[in-house]
Amino acid sequence: MSAETVEYDRYRVMVEASPAAILIVGSDGLVRYANRETEHMFGYAREELIGRSVDLLTPAVVQRRHAAYRRLFYADPSRRLMGVGREIKARRRDGGEFPVEIGLAPLATARELMVTATILDMSRRREVERALTASVAELERANERLGQFAYVASLDLQQPLTEIAAQSTRLDAAMAAGCCEEIAQASAHMRCAAVRGRKLVGDLLIYARTIYGDQQLEALDLREEVQFSLAALAQSIEAGATRLEVDIPAAAFVGDRAQFACLMQNIVANAVKYRKPGRPAEVTIAATLEQGAIRLSIVDKGVGFEQDFAQRIFEPFSRPESDVEYAGTGIELAICKSIADRHGWEIEVESQPGDGTAFRLAIPALFAPSM
Repeated sequence: MSAETVEYDRYRVMVEASPAAILIVGSDGLVRYANRETEHMFGYAREELIGRSVDLLTPAVVQRRHAAYRRLFYADPSRRLMGVGREIKARRRDGGEFPVEIGLAPLATARELMVTATILDMSRRREVERALTASVAELERANERLGQFAYVASLDLQQPLTEIAAQSTRLDAAMAAGCCEEIAQASAHMRCAAVRGRKLVGDLLIYARTIYGDQQLEALDLREEVQFSLAALAQSIEAGATRLEVDIPAAAFVGDRAQFACLMQNIVANAVKYRKPGRPAEVTIAATLEQGAIRLSIVDKGVGFEQDFAQRIFEPFSRPESDVEYAGTGIELAICKSIADRHGWEIEVESQPGDGTAFRLAIPALFAPSM
């Protein structure tokens, strides 16, 4: 066996072991050689590729232009890398397309000038890049929400603290004067302010945890989780004489159980709270399965608000204008938005004054069990 033959065999072994697909294509565009990884990457046996046009491995929209691209290469044959800075796709036997980077190198032989194409499947890298981009975007949103939260929270926390300080001064004066009635009133106001402050701090902690806290993700049954969420609201639902309708299909999704319950409870409690004066709350909770997603809606017939406010209703401490003072810290719906964002769920709201409010969520379905 000649030294040239040994060197050729060694080269062939290296090419066959390459993790990249390697093709040798003639000046006529026909495949002369394909390594083992080419078979794995594209789904063709090499016998099916050799002698056929390399255009077979390009998307249909590119095939008409590919011959022109080849002519341009042969007009100036040189080593070059394609797919950097722009996305190039290749096509598998099953018609599926995937992103690639391609290295081209001229290969001169005694008969013709051919080209060696080294092809890397970039699918996994693109997935990682997209995930990283999504993580960076989510971190930016979280930082923005946290900055807004810190500013507004500092303002809202001043109100109960200022009230406590004022009532403390009043209490001192009442005690010095020996006025029992004033002492009782000042003490009552201080207790109310302290309770409001404690509730506000509690909601702020919940909100902060939805932004940065760990999530316990698991497969959840939609029907069971909705019922579980409503059970915790039984007392307030009963107190508001709420007319509640629930129509939930069998479906599953991935989520943090406690956070989903918090989201549901906040929206339903919001519907009960903003019912029309002198009338029971009417709330309908329903879901449908559409194109792999659960479309969950919580609709009430309460006082509603102007649709222009829908963009701001999920901001911390944001409340629609009203002549009636409602209980709550004003952070409940911001918590809902933060929970939805952390899970990658879509949440939106529609409302009109006097016609009620509809909250709608789109949650990726894990599967839909047969009914």
